[in-house]
Formats: sequence, C-alpha cells, structure tokens
Amino acid sequence: MNFEYSSEFAKELKKLAKKWRSLPLDIEVVQPFISELYTSGDNQELADFRSAFFNGKRATILQTTSDAEVVKMRLDVESLGTNDKVRIIFVAVITTQTVTFIELFAKNEKNREDVQRIKRYLP
Repeated sequence: MNFEYSSEFAKELKKLAKKWRSLPLDIEVVQPFISELYTSGDNQELADFRSAFFNGKRATILQTTSDAEVVKMRLDVESLGTNDKVRIIFVAVITTQTVTFIELFAKNEKNREDVQRIKRYLP
C-alpha cells in the first residue's frame, strides 16, 4: 500500500506538528493498520478486522465508490492532552493500492471535514 499526502494535508501537518511534536510519527504508526484494511487475504479475517475497526468510535466510512473509500478516523497522538482530539481524513483507492491523506484537524478547532476537498480527491 502506497501512502501519499495532499498539499493541504502537508500544510496542516506542518502547522499542527509545531504544537504536537509526535504527530508525524503518530501518522506513521497508524499506516500499517490502514494498510491492513485493504490487503487481500482471508476474506473472513479481513471482514472481521474491518468490522471491528469501523464498528467502534475509532473510524467511519464517509463515502464509498466502486474503487475508493473516504474514511474519517480518530488519530491517537502521543503528545496530546486528554481533552484534545485529532481527526484524519483519507481516500483509499483500492484499484491502485494508494491511500492519500487529505485532511488533518484538531476537533477543538474544527468540527467537520471539508466536503469540497473530499470531492476533489475522489477518483
């Protein structure tokens, strides 16, 4: 699975990393879990993993197309206080095995994802 940052995401990451130094590493830590969501393996095992991942409060699928999913996910940040929460939005294109991180925001600064940005990155 290939991981990419959109230009907007890179700017948001740079800005928020000044507040929370562990943020770039926290994004790297979550990449193997995201990759597991889209790997082809035992169908039942994959279905169980996806079900457990998306049924909790950790992540939700915002949109689905025939070859892509838009996912909003809570990001655990090591250097973050307990009251602050960070959300990460990514587009997973299953046909090309690519995940593009498109939005990163602190929940106390912004409540909702940018719908126009999501539309721009959907294939």
